[in-house]
Amino acid sequence: MKRTYTFGVSALIVAAAAIFIIFSISGSPFKALKEDAVQTASANSVSDFESFRSIAQRDQGFAAALEQGLMKPIKQGVEKNGYRMDVAGAVTDGRRAYVMYSFQNHTDSDVIPIVDAIIFGETETPSIGAEICIAMGNNVVSSGQTSYFVFKTDLLSSADYKKDAQFSIKLWNNATSKYQKVLNVKFDLEPNLLKDKERVFNTEGTMKVDGQNIKVKQVSFTPLNTYVDLEYDKNNDKQIFKMINPVLIGEKGDHIEKLYYPEYMPTLDPSKTTLVFKTNKFDQLDSASLKVFGIGAVKKDQLKVVVDINKKQIVEAPDDNFTIIQPDEKVGEGEMIFQHRLENAQVADSIGMWLDDSYTDAAGEEHKRLPSVNVSHGGTTTSSKEDTQVDETAYNFGKEALNYPQPLTIGVKRYWIPIMETQTQELLSKNKN
Repeated sequence: MKRTYTFGVSALIVAAAAIFIIFSISGSPFKALKEDAVQTASANSVSDFESFRSIAQRDQGFAAALEQGLMKPIKQGVEKNGYRMDVAGAVTDGRRAYVMYSFQNHTDSDVIPIVDAIIFGETETPSIGAEICIAMGNNVVSSGQTSYFVFKTDLLSSADYKKDAQFSIKLWNNATSKYQKVLNVKFDLEPNLLKDKERVFNTEGTMKVDGQNIKVKQVSFTPLNTYVDLEYDKNNDKQIFKMINPVLIGEKGDHIEKLYYPEYMPTLDPSKTTLVFKTNKFDQLDSASLKVFGIGAVKKDQLKVVVDINKKQIVEAPDDNFTIIQPDEKVGEGEMIFQHRLENAQVADSIGMWLDDSYTDAAGEEHKRLPSVNVSHGGTTTSSKEDTQVDETAYNFGKEALNYPQPLTIGVKRYWIPIMETQTQELLSKNKN
């Protein structure tokens, strides 16, 4: 059984591990601070690329950059009030960036260095999907200790990134439970450092799954990864959230290669997505194609939950598996526990439920969701063996909502209904004239 949760920043710090997701803080005061520390050249002891090589064992793109000598040496650092951060090197391929950096703690307090931002010109990279990987040391850096990290972030294809980069970290002090300082290192890094090594094929093919059109716009082969850009037809009657078991298939003569489990890049447009396959060799084959076994999708006019909280009754939901359950612990007045239970859930690709933080009463007036009183219900439980998924969320309408015109309507931002149908789309063929 696997249980996942959506963490805020404070919970993240408590649950920090070898790899953790980065969340941005809206209106962070740190971005307004001016860094008055002097930037200096890094010592060889903290800028040796070999100190970061362990990450290559679990990240193909990073491994490819090291093996091919594509990392640009930066070797610049900054020190302030007993803390020092050094950027050893970085690389980008126009779609993804890696930054290798170390952090030294010469104070008496334990701190957690957290990436605040990487900015190209005036444009910050998205925080969604970004990761910090620990190459050596610990995420909690004690007095006198040095830790080595690799920061990975995706780049939006629509953004205007410049080469003048700034990499910033902020420090969480365990003793005071407060952020302390910000350290910034500035350097030049072309947003598409490997453009001359990129191979792009415009496919303009369309897959139809469950009557939904999925346009395969292009496939990009870079020295780091393979990127397949998809676009969901805006005339589709269903909102597609994810592909089910997408596979990249390459052929050369009798030789066939298959690559599974791509990552998904963030996008500002829900009608678009990019699959990231961890290979940089498929364009060397005679042909390549994308095969999917289905989609996770919901009809657009059913992306809502309608509930009468006085009768404790679901009036409308995306499917019949959405119910109200009795809480194990005390809940607030006007608080409900929702559950979405699925069998044959395709859990290897499934996503959790996400409800809007505002709702509308029967008179059309909008209200805000309140913080939950019940903390025992929340998150997604999956069983790979049974292929089941149970989503639970506590939704606090508030005591006043008991007097609002019923029923109440909540928008659904994300919901998992697997639809199985196999389709294949050719990406490239060198045998065509």
